[in-house]
Amino acid sequence: MKKYLSFLALPLLAGCTTLPPLSDGVTLSIRTYNPATGDFVMELRNETVRPILYLNPYLTFHTIRSPDPEPFPESPEGMVLMVHSTKLVPGGTAVLSGTCTVGGACSKPETYVAVRACWLAKGWNCKQYFPIWSETPLESV
Repeated sequence: MKKYLSFLALPLLAGCTTLPPLSDGVTLSIRTYNPATGDFVMELRNETVRPILYLNPYLTFHTIRSPDPEPFPESPEGMVLMVHSTKLVPGGTAVLSGTCTVGGACSKPETYVAVRACWLAKGWNCKQYFPIWSETPLESV
């Protein structure tokens, strides 16, 4: 009986694989940016074979592209954070647009943008969201 059980467990273990990093096939591109007004248009692409979840609208603007994952963001004291997970199917594209405060992080040279994403698993929330950074800084467009 022992041999029979181990024979059955082998295909199950062989099917367990680790998912590739989100950076393999998920990209964020800056389409337009107006430094005078802070208006931007970006494109998030999922060129993988799996759906992803990304936090919408929740962008990070920074001069350092940190690879560190983060949990779902908490609401500041006394405020409601209007962020939700949005599904992006394989081969799908999402256009993100908005305005970044001109005097804030966007005004610094070499500022990159990130959206937080994770592989879609069982639910609509993930324990950790990984940054998908733009390949170029805002002002390079």
